[in-house]
Amino acid sequence: MTLNYYPDKPNSESDTAIYLFLRIGKETIKIKTGQYINPKHWNTKPDKNGNHVKRSYTGSPEFNVWLDNYKKDIHQLYNKLTQGNVAISVKELREAINSHLKKKEPTAVIGFFEHFLDYIQITSGERSKSTITKYKVLYKHLETFSRDQPYKLSFEAIDMRFFDLFKNYLMQQLKHTDNTLWKDFSILKTFMGWALDRGLHQNLTYKKFKAPQKDIEIIYLTEKELMAFYHAALPLGSKLDKVRDVFCFGCFTGQRYSDIANLKRNDIKGDRWTLRTVKTDKSYFVPLNRFAQAILNKYKDALRPLPVMSNQKTNDYLKELGKLLGIDEPTSLTKRRGNEKLTNTQPKFEFISTHTARRTFITLSLEKGMRPEVVMRISGHSNYSTFKKYIKISEKVAEVEMNNIWQMAEPKQEENQ
Repeated sequence: MTLNYYPDKPNSESDTAIYLFLRIGKETIKIKTGQYINPKHWNTKPDKNGNHVKRSYTGSPEFNVWLDNYKKDIHQLYNKLTQGNVAISVKELREAINSHLKKKEPTAVIGFFEHFLDYIQITSGERSKSTITKYKVLYKHLETFSRDQPYKLSFEAIDMRFFDLFKNYLMQQLKHTDNTLWKDFSILKTFMGWALDRGLHQNLTYKKFKAPQKDIEIIYLTEKELMAFYHAALPLGSKLDKVRDVFCFGCFTGQRYSDIANLKRNDIKGDRWTLRTVKTDKSYFVPLNRFAQAILNKYKDALRPLPVMSNQKTNDYLKELGKLLGIDEPTSLTKRRGNEKLTNTQPKFEFISTHTARRTFITLSLEKGMRPEVVMRISGHSNYSTFKKYIKISEKVAEVEMNNIWQMAEPKQEENQ
């Protein structure tokens, strides 16, 4: 009796089933193992250590051990069935093997991807739609990575080799920038922490993952540009008129577009807006200045407090309005992908979006002398590290203002004594 493994389709360019062939004389029993592999990772003849799976396959040691144990199990069964030289037909042997394997079939074990889907579903009621979308996108990236590498993902396989391979995949194949990469691994680490708390694994390697994060450049409107938006003579009720009002409301309150879209009339009490944020689900009040109140008053008889459109349409119309108002100063945004510097230079209106409103409020408030802790209180920032990028911009503006003001006269030169 001999036992040998063979791939079902040895010339396939994709994964194919692995079968164990049991030969007794001229008779052969083909046993399905339930395992699959790409033939490029398969040794037709076992190597000197008796391994079929090449080292190029991630998880090859574990896979080879599994194949060895599976073969030993069948061999032991055969010895048991033929103990004492008991004669057994091929048909009886096949039935005995099938019955044995059926009994040994493990209860379906939920794997890494199934747990990730559970995580997305469980947290969907606690996270914003945009955050859940990011979770789903990362899930797809992990799925594609696992298939293309190939890399058999499990909680135990989230090691430093995985980190290096996945980081390279995101940067080289998907062209992710450093900051996008940082967000990807932040989500993955959050999921791994969630799974650790629930006893799904004891692997702490993920805590060592460190992806680069660069300070992003902030595009905001100057006070002159903001007032150009606010005072622009636009046809009443037109798409640009509505978009302008919603955008300016964001510039005067510092709130996220998702929260402005959820604004209800009973959230407004005089000059206060009681807000429960979509992103953090935290409640606080936002003071409404005279500009914000004037915009709300414009729509006091409308069905909704503000004529909010979809995010995408709003972004398109904002660029159209910015161009119409001549906000076209050449502006550059620079991102990094590893050692690669990516600079995008366009007229400023091309960079105006719903995010610009919140950034404009924070930056102009700091420039006008509002204390950082007060700005954070209004904007809802609880983490100073995410807020400090605005401080840097304000410092740059301070330098420019200092030079502009104090260059009115040449400094007096000391006379030589």
